[in-house]
Amino acid sequence: MHTHRGKVIAISLFALVALGGCAQKWNMLKSRRAFKQANEAYAAKEYEKAIEFYNRTLELDQKPDPRVEVTTYFYRGSSHHLLYKPSTFDDPANDAQLEAAIVDYQKAIELSKQHTLQFEMLKPYQQYGMEQLAAIYRDNLDDFEKAEQHFKALIEFDPSTPERYYALADVYERFHDPEELPLLEQAVETYKRPVDLKPDDPIAYRQVASLLNKYGRFDETMEWLGKARDVQATNPEGYYLLAVHYWDKVYRDTELTTDDRKEYIGLGMTQLDKALEIDDQYVDALIYKNLLLREQAKVEPKRKAELEAMANELRDKAIALKEKEEAAKKAAKAADEEKPPPTQPPSSH
Repeated sequence: MHTHRGKVIAISLFALVALGGCAQKWNMLKSRRAFKQANEAYAAKEYEKAIEFYNRTLELDQKPDPRVEVTTYFYRGSSHHLLYKPSTFDDPANDAQLEAAIVDYQKAIELSKQHTLQFEMLKPYQQYGMEQLAAIYRDNLDDFEKAEQHFKALIEFDPSTPERYYALADVYERFHDPEELPLLEQAVETYKRPVDLKPDDPIAYRQVASLLNKYGRFDETMEWLGKARDVQATNPEGYYLLAVHYWDKVYRDTELTTDDRKEYIGLGMTQLDKALEIDDQYVDALIYKNLLLREQAKVEPKRKAELEAMANELRDKAIALKEKEEAAKKAAKAADEEKPPPTQPPSSH
């Protein structure tokens, strides 16, 4: 009797375990279906519905596949983020959307770090999450410390991409306050770091020059434009860009002395002559040499007629070259349009 009862109990327990296993498997299948529905709703920009299905995905499967879990947290966070309205203020429900987005992005980053060795495909979610958090703290919450933290984390995650440094430098610029929070030097130094990554790329040097020029630091601007020129000494563009800045300085800075103007005009001419030595058909260089000659005529009135005649000659040459270029483009386009369409090979049956 006892033996029979023991067998019944054992069978009952086995049945319960089996039923529990079936229920767990059934919930997992329902969870995967909810995940699919969530993704479809997200793709259709039905973000509230997507959130409901992502919630159901996590509720139904207590131990989800990490690939599903990370993706669910990220896109649920993104759904909250997309429902947030930056132009709406003093609205607790709206603020809650952003808070929920932050929590989910952080969870996606954390889980991605935990499971990346197992699933390499999850690694990008660290980057995606940090990008979103960095933007939120910079653009929506005006939180300098958190924004700097996440942009620095992005650099640590991907130190070989120059755009990461420019994004961090942009944070320093945005929050720069000469009195309360002086950050301009940090912005400048951060702009310089991509130069070490691509020392042969003139664009990296010009980015530094552009920032310095924005804040009126002329001598440093010209120094960095000179470095950009020197890494590609056979490219006339580097010389031309230096000359453009010399012209701009002479043309706009009303506080320059006559001697300063003469010096900058001479320096600009030297750069343009080098550019035209490399390429005597360089239209933009001809145009700016014409402009510098006109500035020179202002500071050397006795030579005004001579200098303006030289400027006119360069201007006319530039116009003629430009017209020639346009005519060549039109001719090439017309020739291309007149070409017969390619013949179709006979179909084989």
